Amino acid sequence: MSRKDRLTLFGEQVGFDVKVESDLIRAEHVPCLLANGVVGTCAIEKSCDPASKKPNARIGGADHAVKIILDEEHDGLVYHADGTPIGNYIGGDGKTWANISIKKGSSGSPEDDESVSDLIHRYAKQIVGAVSAAGYPDTASLTRRSPFKIPNTFEARAAIAPVQDRIRDQRIAIIGLGGTGAYVLDLVAKTPVKEIHLLDADEVDWHNFMRAPGAPTAEEIESKHEENLLKVDYYLAKYESLRDGIHPHTVRVDDLATFRDFLSNLAIDYAFVCIDQLAEGDSPRQDVVYSALNAAAVPFIDSGVSLSVERSVVRGAVTTGAYDAGSVAWKDAIPNARVEGNVPGYHNVQLPEVNALAAALAVMEWRRRTGQYVSESDSFLHKFRLERPCIRREMSN
Repeated sequence: MSRKDRLTLFGEQVGFDVKVESDLIRAEHVPCLLANGVVGTCAIEKSCDPASKKPNARIGGADHAVKIILDEEHDGLVYHADGTPIGNYIGGDGKTWANISIKKGSSGSPEDDESVSDLIHRYAKQIVGAVSAAGYPDTASLTRRSPFKIPNTFEARAAIAPVQDRIRDQRIAIIGLGGTGAYVLDLVAKTPVKEIHLLDADEVDWHNFMRAPGAPTAEEIESKHEENLLKVDYYLAKYESLRDGIHPHTVRVDDLATFRDFLSNLAIDYAFVCIDQLAEGDSPRQDVVYSALNAAAVPFIDSGVSLSVERSVVRGAVTTGAYDAGSVAWKDAIPNARVEGNVPGYHNVQLPEVNALAAALAVMEWRRRTGQYVSESDSFLHKFRLERPCIRREMSN
C-alpha cells in the first residue's frame, strides 16, 4: 500500500477529505483540539516538488513543517489532550493559521519523509490522536454533516453516530407547543434530524413559562409585557442559536380540509401530537389531526397527559400512542381522552415534570420505532400511572 493510500484511508476512517494538486496536498476538516480543550476542525497543508512529491519549504516554513489552518478563529494552534500545543511553532497570524514543525525520528537522528502524503499522514495522526485522547473516540462524527451551529461533540463522545444516522434525514413536525410539546422540541432539537416544523397558532401566556424547559430572558419578559408573542416565534428564537432547520408555522388544526392541505404541501416523515384534550368528551381537533395524518400517511406519536387534583393530591396518567403511517388504530384508543374507561380525565392540571416525562416517553418511543433502541414493542399504546409508577401496555397490535 502506498503512503498516499494510507493518508486517504485514514481520512475515510476519521472523516476528513484529502485534496491533491500537482505541488501540494491538503487534508481538510481534520478533527482537532483547540485552546482550552475546544473541539474543532482544521486543514493540514503542505507543498511538494511536482515531480518527486518530496516535501519542500514553500508551505510550512521548512521541509518537515506544515501549515495548520483552523476552520474557526482561535489562536491558530492545535493542541494535545494535556493542553500543550502540538509541534514547534514557526510562525502564524495568531488567529486562524500557524506553521508548525514535528521532525520525524529522534532529535538526534531525524529522518526524511518519503513523500508529502507521508508527512501529512504523520501530522494528522498526532492531531486526531489528541482528540481521541481527550475522550472523543468517534472522531468521524465531528466532521459529519450537521444542522448544529456548534461542534457536535455529543455524538463523538457518546459514540452513537451510527444510531443517529437512522434519523439524520428525517423531517419532524411537532403539533402543539404547550407544556409537553415544548419539551419534545427541546429533546428533538438536540438530535441531528434535518428539519423540525413547529405547528401552533397560540400566543405565549405567563403560565407557559412555568412549565416549559429553560427560562425566558429579561428581554423576553419585558417584551411579553409590551406585546403578544407567538409560541412558534418564541421557541424558534430559543433554539435557532443551537441549530438550523427549525420552521415555525402559525397553523390551526381544527379544520380537516385546511390541515390536510397544509400537510400536502409539507414533506413530513414523523409527527408528534401534543395538543390539549377538551374538558368533556373527545376533542374534535384531535380527530382532525389524526385523520389528516392518516390521510397523509405520516406516522405519529400522540402524547397525552391526564391529571386531576383529588383530596389535595394529583392523580392521573401519561399515555403514549404510536401509530404507523396510515394506521387507524387511534379510533379505538384516543390515548389522551381518558384516564381509565369512560371517565373523563383532563382537568387542565399541569406539572412541568409530568410534561417532561410525557415528552421523554414520546421521544423514546419514536427512537424505538425508528430502530435506534434494541427493544421492540408489540403494543401501540403505553400508559404510566402516577399511583403505580410503571409503564403498562394498554393494547396490542
